[in-house]
Amino acid sequence: MLKTKIGFFLLLSLLLTGCGKQVFDIGSEDPQRQLKKCITLSENKQYEKAVECLEIFKSRFPQTQQGQEAELRIADSYYNQHEFILAADTYLSFVKLFPTHPQVDYAIYRAGLAYLKEAPKSIDRDQQNIVKAVEQFETVLRAFPQSTYREAILNELYLAQNRLAERIYYIGRFYYRTGEYISASLRFAELVKKYPQSRRTPRALYLITKTNLDLGRMEAARQAVEKLIQEHPKNEWTNKAQKIYLEVAQKREEKKNG
Repeated sequence: MLKTKIGFFLLLSLLLTGCGKQVFDIGSEDPQRQLKKCITLSENKQYEKAVECLEIFKSRFPQTQQGQEAELRIADSYYNQHEFILAADTYLSFVKLFPTHPQVDYAIYRAGLAYLKEAPKSIDRDQQNIVKAVEQFETVLRAFPQSTYREAILNELYLAQNRLAERIYYIGRFYYRTGEYISASLRFAELVKKYPQSRRTPRALYLITKTNLDLGRMEAARQAVEKLIQEHPKNEWTNKAQKIYLEVAQKREEKKNG
């Protein structure tokens, strides 16, 4: 009697365990219809089940157009789960596996977005994922100049580059506040060269002017002021740079003549 009860509970346990896991019967009907079922799981935010379904699907139809799409939808599901690094890796794996697929530009673009999402918001932390995002965005713009995603990429690229510019500016300001003017000037010059469209560029040029004046490098300061006048004639930092340069130049001239 005891053995019978134990056997019953073991059987019940196995049945309950089996009921908790969905079994995907892939291969028994039209591939397009079955792929749609997997995608519907993702659309319903059942991302883990969607990935499982899509993984089985692509293993059953590896050399088909639907199998390739399944690989891409797996990456989308990871992205929607906020598994951004896993999503980026899967998108880039898709690109390597199917380099001539018509949605390669989409995959590279989404890999860039995933890296951007993974990057920390605070500029005092490592920004390597933003660098990777910029690389992916620039790859699409270079390889697919007519891409449907061009405008969206340009917008994301601008935001990403501004975040990198903020990082360089933050480091430059740190050096300036600690009196390391040469290091500060080099950082500000790097910002101006790499990200000329950044909102920090005028102020960086002003600080290049100021650090060079502090170092007694009048010619380098003059060049920074001229660049401000040419490229940012109406900016407040242009006026400030001109003012401090003229003040120092005048004092040096008075000292020379006095």
